[in-house]
Formats: sequence, C-alpha cells, structure tokens
Amino acid sequence: MGAWNYNPWENDEAADWFQEFWKQQNFAVLINEISQFDPAEERYDAFRAACYLLQTLGNPYIWPAEYLAQLKPLIEQAISILTQLIDPPNDEWGFLDMWGDSADVINAVEEQIDALKMRLGELA
Repeated sequence: MGAWNYNPWENDEAADWFQEFWKQQNFAVLINEISQFDPAEERYDAFRAACYLLQTLGNPYIWPAEYLAQLKPLIEQAISILTQLIDPPNDEWGFLDMWGDSADVINAVEEQIDALKMRLGELA
C-alpha cells in the first residue's frame, strides 16, 4: 500500500479511485463503491475516497437529482462501514491491520464519520 498520510485521498489506491471517478464523471462509480463494499476485497482506501466525495457532495442541493433517493441510505451505509473499519465486528476486517492500529488513521476515519453524520442531519 502506498500511503502517504491518513486522509482519505493520501494513498495510491485512493488516487487511482479519484482518477477513475473523474474519468467516468458518473456518480454511479461513487454509489457502487459504497453500496457494493465487501471487506474481503480490502478496497478500504477506495471506499474512504468515495466516502470523502459523499461527505463533500452529499448535500441535497448539490447531489444529482437522479440519485437523490439513494442519498440517505448511502450515507447511513457509509457511516456503518466506516464505523466497522475502526471497530471491526470480526477478523474479516483488516483495515486497522494495514495501518498498525494507528490512532491517527482512527481519528481521520472518525472525522469522516462526523462529517457524514452532519450530512445525514441535513436530510432530516
């Protein structure tokens, strides 16, 4: 893993994911990355990159109208999965193993969770 830092855009996998998202210019890429997440595939950094765009663009005034019905469930799913990254339910979740249980990456994920909770509150 080529990780430069703890933010969701500071690693090779995330950089590749962002490049693909902008190449396709399609929110389905973001939606699929989150909705089809499987911890066994270990696409943790791509998932966090998608969550970053969700937390940034997941405002009902910005989010594309054609995907508006999916916004709330997608945010809820992202929060749930991010929570499991830092509090894994079983051994299948290897995110913290990849980072050596670093407090810095846990804090970065918690910041993402907080940002997504704020977005969720905007939908209430």
